[in-house]
Amino acid sequence: MAVRAERIASILRKAEHEGVIESPDGVGRAEHPLCGDAVEFYISVREGVIAAARFRALACAAAIATSEIAASLAEGMRVEEAERLGVEEVERHAGGLPEINRCCKEVGVRALRRAIQDYRGKANT
Repeated sequence: MAVRAERIASILRKAEHEGVIESPDGVGRAEHPLCGDAVEFYISVREGVIAAARFRALACAAAIATSEIAASLAEGMRVEEAERLGVEEVERHAGGLPEINRCCKEVGVRALRRAIQDYRGKANT
């Protein structure tokens, strides 16, 4: 357990994706109804590739860390690839989290997917 806590702390210390994007191409928000963790994702897309991904979170350390990982992984991916990014892949990059933190792992990925859906909706209009 201490190794996992140190991994999360390490991710938080190196966080590069926390913040907002001015004039984003897509914005998505997700909130867990039980624990109250909330994450908002912003993406900028260029030629079908996520050029930038940022997030803001009012959440626990595990949710913030997994949102940081999701943003880091999504940047540089084609939109279609990022849309398939799953909790398992994010967790693998986090070094594993206890099952009790399941909601924490999910909220950032859901917010990212909603930002992609928002982008797709704008691109189709």
